[in-house]
Amino acid sequence: MCKKLNASLETLRDKYGCPAGAIVTGSEGFELALPDGKKVALLPWRVERRFVELKKIVDGKTLEDVSTFRFAHFTAGGDSVKLAAKELDLAVFLADSPVRQIFAVRNGNAACNILASLENGMSASVECGTMLPAGAEAMDRHEIIARRGVASDRVVDTQVPQSSIYTWTDSGLDTYTDVDTELFGLTNEQVWVVRAAFAVLMKPELVEKWNDAAAAVRKYADAIVESAADNKPVVF
Repeated sequence: MCKKLNASLETLRDKYGCPAGAIVTGSEGFELALPDGKKVALLPWRVERRFVELKKIVDGKTLEDVSTFRFAHFTAGGDSVKLAAKELDLAVFLADSPVRQIFAVRNGNAACNILASLENGMSASVECGTMLPAGAEAMDRHEIIARRGVASDRVVDTQVPQSSIYTWTDSGLDTYTDVDTELFGLTNEQVWVVRAAFAVLMKPELVEKWNDAAAAVRKYADAIVESAADNKPVVF
């Protein structure tokens, strides 16, 4: 896996002349190993195009007085707590504000729902589940609700993620998900891992910021477990 990702990263490095670095597998996901020995936690969701565009809408005040981030993410297997913690980091990224309080409810590892308030007064509602049928494609939806305006990363009433191209032939339906003009032959998730590594190489200031954010994600996961066990909010 890493060999394929690093080959794509090398393509971008050669094209844009950015510093050296290699994608490696860490304890909590992919990391970027730098020549000086430092490792940076990669946060692919912070460079994914749909979320970058949502952040532009928030930062540009297209939505007036954002109040709530309403997220849902369902997968076939995995850790619902870690999934919810990552979704919460996405809310932190979009709001540009740290978490103040978390209240969580769990059903084992099958489902995890959280309500969180941020320091800037915004709130986040996150629903996560891991019980989709084996082999099913992950389903997610991210909505931003404001006093004036609503934004979403999915087309209105869309229930499943859309592919870039659909072809109906004698052999049946084929779909193509290439969404990057420079990286081909990778899954959507792999593209954003490479793009995340490239972003860190191009912007060294992200090293400390992303490592701090990754530490916060681990803190959110611990708080989710604690809140669900004690049936009360965890305040930071």
